[in-house]
Amino acid sequence: MLSLNQLKEKYGNPDILIDSSSNNSNRYAIWGFKEIFEINPQGCFLNDQLLHGDLFSLFQNFINESKKQSCTQNIACVGFISYEFKNIIYDHIKFKNKGNSQFPLLWFCKPELILPYSIDYQMDNYDKSLSMIEDIISLEEYSNKIKQIKSHLKDGNVYQINFTSKKKFKSNFNSAFDLYNCLRCHVKPKEGFFLHTDKFDILSFSPELFIEVNKGAIKTIPIKGTRPRSKDKKQDLLLKQNLINSAKDRAEHLMIVDLLRNDLGKICKTGSVKVKNLYNIESFKTVHHMATKIVGEINDNISEVDVIKAMFPGGSITGAPKESAMKIIDQLENDNRHIYTGSAGYICNNSDMYFNICIRSLLNLNEIYEYGVGGGIVWDSQIQDEWQEAHQKSKILELL
Repeated sequence: MLSLNQLKEKYGNPDILIDSSSNNSNRYAIWGFKEIFEINPQGCFLNDQLLHGDLFSLFQNFINESKKQSCTQNIACVGFISYEFKNIIYDHIKFKNKGNSQFPLLWFCKPELILPYSIDYQMDNYDKSLSMIEDIISLEEYSNKIKQIKSHLKDGNVYQINFTSKKKFKSNFNSAFDLYNCLRCHVKPKEGFFLHTDKFDILSFSPELFIEVNKGAIKTIPIKGTRPRSKDKKQDLLLKQNLINSAKDRAEHLMIVDLLRNDLGKICKTGSVKVKNLYNIESFKTVHHMATKIVGEINDNISEVDVIKAMFPGGSITGAPKESAMKIIDQLENDNRHIYTGSAGYICNNSDMYFNICIRSLLNLNEIYEYGVGGGIVWDSQIQDEWQEAHQKSKILELL
């Protein structure tokens, strides 16, 4: 099997990467799109031709046709779901219209050429950088937002809110792929994803698995709870132990585990939903995270779209209860999240699915790179700590 760099030399920069540093995960490089299915604020389109009908049925039809026609690496279609796709799933909630963004709510393609590649972090000589042009909201404004959240918590409207903000950057890399390839060598993403189109680029260095469906078995591994890493081994161990012993983080984490158990219960066989490795700690380049595996067995006659409707958006990036949390988030956040806290991945010919949560992710729109950061807010959250944690989650960009 060739490395990514060897494939790049032979075929040029790929249009899509399914990327992972895990030895037991699949990695695919993709060149070219046979067809593109897109839902955006203007409607539903196949190869830029407007479609009419129920959006979920149209999407499922596209998946079904892709499964019939595709045979390469067992992958039928690849794409992403923006956080704002929630507006379609939860159409009984009147979410605000934030700006005039035409960014897709959902985008999937049938790939032309798909090739697997081996783990390889041989980095080219990049003398390039990202420069920040806009930081997240100020501590003062952040404090005001957290006080509003705590008012909702006090009134019992919600138990936890995932509040987010954005940083924005300019890049002097030759291409979005060069930037992704450089950062992936430093970050070694567990659930990485790259997509290049003529209108935008997505560079996701996510550590979080959203959905994996394998022969009718489904699992999700939510992340909730964070501590920074330290170069000092003793201090790093203390930070990890602090996360393990944190009653606040454990309570916050358990809320999301319960939410996702409930989401899985909508599509899984009775009694099959199980929690494994509760409060497990996973360590990454710049942070320690608390992560728990939740598994189940999917009911018969459940489609791929049924799975997405039941699970999306991921509970770890909304809060709990999910609908109440999304309503409050809509009031608090002034911008669309776009791909941030959405999901990217692929669907196979045999109905297996694999999707990440798009955190630690850059979106290139009009040569400006958006990078979202945030965290779960509960009653005993400390404003300064949460604000600093949000900054900590962008530390991977300083690895360049």
